[in-house]
Amino acid sequence: MTVQTPSGLVYACLTHVPLWIEFPPYVTPLYMGQAQGEGKLNLRDLAPEWEPHHAVLGGCVGSFALKNLVLKQYPEATRVGVCQYRKFISRERISGVAEPSYPVMDMVYKERLAGDVFARVLDPGDQPLLISRPLPLPKGATVLTQYKGAHHVEDLLRFVALAVELGVLDKDDVEPFFDATVFFPGGIELGVYPATFWLQHITGIESVVRACVQTHPQPRSGYQTRAWAFCAERLGSYLLLKHLRSTEPTQRWIKRLGGMQGIPSDKRCIGQMNVITERDGAGYTLGTSGPGA
Repeated sequence: MTVQTPSGLVYACLTHVPLWIEFPPYVTPLYMGQAQGEGKLNLRDLAPEWEPHHAVLGGCVGSFALKNLVLKQYPEATRVGVCQYRKFISRERISGVAEPSYPVMDMVYKERLAGDVFARVLDPGDQPLLISRPLPLPKGATVLTQYKGAHHVEDLLRFVALAVELGVLDKDDVEPFFDATVFFPGGIELGVYPATFWLQHITGIESVVRACVQTHPQPRSGYQTRAWAFCAERLGSYLLLKHLRSTEPTQRWIKRLGGMQGIPSDKRCIGQMNVITERDGAGYTLGTSGPGA
């Protein structure tokens, strides 16, 4: 059963494997793939249309299931939190050990989260928003050029075209979307968000992903299997950036994106992205061709 805290927070952990660390009591697992079972919150029950696509979309479909859960059971929720079985956003740095291949993410050995530590660092307090520091793109790079270098650029072009057709993006959003130099890892699928913002935009992202899998049902192979999930992450990042620009004075949010120094931990919207490791010093492998969160 999902726990809604007195502060109106519904927090879920998306996982396709049995959890190998105990999460705080205010975080409830949402299971996908082979981890689903009787008496659990399952993808197949919350969003059955997406279960066949889990292998292609990964944790993205878990966010769609969470959206359905909040709308049906927690319409009064004021915030929605999302983490994964090994990735989460904390209010402060825990290990201070950055993942070499992903500089905005720290590696945290699971034993460091023992006792009440995990519950304390994961708790967003009263903050309506808690997100990762943005991933710095190479000098001169944009979201479009970065995607082109790592993936099939035509997928992103198709995705954005459908987003405009469906009204998720305005035609005037296209150029700033492609030209963005700020990229938030996870888009709006990792962290804590105001419920109205998150529900609106995850619904929009879902509609675009649905159109993509319907018009291009044959997935790519290997690492590129997750093409639409990669595109959804970038759309979420842009919608988050647009939200920040509309709600915060420009200089203020730019300063806040720089890090956490000088801002009390209970007042930060920029937190720390972490990956939990089973062994001290273990690294993290980016991407997968199989089902995952």
